[in-house]
Amino acid sequence: MARAGAPCWGLLALGLFGCMPSSDLDRHARGSGKQGATSSASGENLPNSPGASDAPPADTADPGSLSGADSPATEGGPSSMVPLTMTEQEPVTAAQESGDAGSPVVGDAGTPPPGSVVENPPTVSDPPPFAADLPDDLRNAPVTGEITFSDEAEWEVDGVFEPTFEIHTPTASYWIAKPLGTMVSLEDRSAIPGGQWIAFSSGFRPLRGVPAFATPPATRVTTVRDEESTTPTHVRLTSVSLDGLWQWVWDFYITHVTFTINRAPGPVGFNYRGVPGGSLGAEDQLVLSDGTAQSARNSFSGDLPGPSEWAYIADTTLGRSIFMIQHSDDALADRYQVRDNDSAFFSFGNGQITSLPVRFSLGLIASTNHATVSARANFVTSAIPGR
Repeated sequence: MARAGAPCWGLLALGLFGCMPSSDLDRHARGSGKQGATSSASGENLPNSPGASDAPPADTADPGSLSGADSPATEGGPSSMVPLTMTEQEPVTAAQESGDAGSPVVGDAGTPPPGSVVENPPTVSDPPPFAADLPDDLRNAPVTGEITFSDEAEWEVDGVFEPTFEIHTPTASYWIAKPLGTMVSLEDRSAIPGGQWIAFSSGFRPLRGVPAFATPPATRVTTVRDEESTTPTHVRLTSVSLDGLWQWVWDFYITHVTFTINRAPGPVGFNYRGVPGGSLGAEDQLVLSDGTAQSARNSFSGDLPGPSEWAYIADTTLGRSIFMIQHSDDALADRYQVRDNDSAFFSFGNGQITSLPVRFSLGLIASTNHATVSARANFVTSAIPGR
C-alpha cells in the first residue's frame, strides 16, 4: 500500500491515478503465486522479484517517475518487477489527446450507437470474433522458453487492489488490469538496466500506456482468460466493456503480444506512449520498416508501406528495441511525436481507423540492428494473420 506523503502518479487516459512511496519503489502489484502454463505441473509460485531503484531517468527531474532498473539477464532470463499503484480519475477526453474521434464504427453486426443503453451486453464468455483465426502456438519461433502467468495478481486502483493479469514471457513481462483491459506496465526481461518501457506516473506523466486510446471506454471492462487456447507459449485475454460498445483481445506469445480490436464506438488507433528503456534521449531512434532512421526526438507523419505497416523505436545505448506492427495496410498517416518533451508517442492511423476488426502487435527485442529487428517483425507478420 502507498504510504502517507507519497508522490502521486497514474494513467489519466485510462482513468487511473495513484500514489508511490517517495523512498523506494515498493511492490504494489501483488501476485497470486499461481503458476502459469508451463511444461511442468508443479504449480510452484511465480517469483517475487525485488522492487526497482527509484532513481529517475537521467533526462527527467521528477522523483516519482519510474526508472525501471532491472537485474542482469539474457533474453528469456529472470526479471524484476516494477511496482505501480493507481487510483481512478476522470478519463482524458479527445480534446486533450488527439486521435479517436468521429462517426460511429460498427465492429460487428448489431453494435449499438454510442451513448445507447445495452440491456444484455455481450459477455466475455461469448466466443470473441476473429480470435479463433490466431494460432495457439507459433511454429519455428526464433525465441525459446515458455510463458508463466497469474490470473489472480492485483493492482492498486483507487485504494483498492483490483484483479490484474500478470504475464511473463521470455522477452517481456506485461500487466493487464482486468477492469480496464489495458496494459499498465511493460518490462523488458533482458535489459541492463532499462527494464521499464512505459513508466507512467500521475503527477509526472499520466498519459503513458498501451493502447492509450484517446477516449477510453466510458464504463468498466470485464477481462477474462480463455482457458481453451492457453498453452505453454500462448495466453489469450478477452475484454468487453459493460456498455457493450468495446471488445478487444490480447494474445500473448513468447515473441510479442497481439492486440485485436473487434468492436469500438468510433474511429480508433493503436498507440504506444512510453519511454525506450526507461527514458527518451538523444540515443534513441525511430526506424521505419524500410530502414529509414531518424532521431526519436523528432516528429514523423506518413503512411507506412504495407502489406503490414511497422516501425520500431531503438535504444542504441541499451541495444534494445520495441517494434510495433499493424497487420493490414491503409492510406492513413501514421504519426510519431515527442510528448511532454520526454515521452515517445506512436499512433497507427492517427486514431482514424474505421475498418474493424483491426489487428496490431508489439514486442521487445534485444537488438537495434535493422536486419535483426526486420527478421523478428517479418516472423510476426507471417505467423499472425492480418485483419
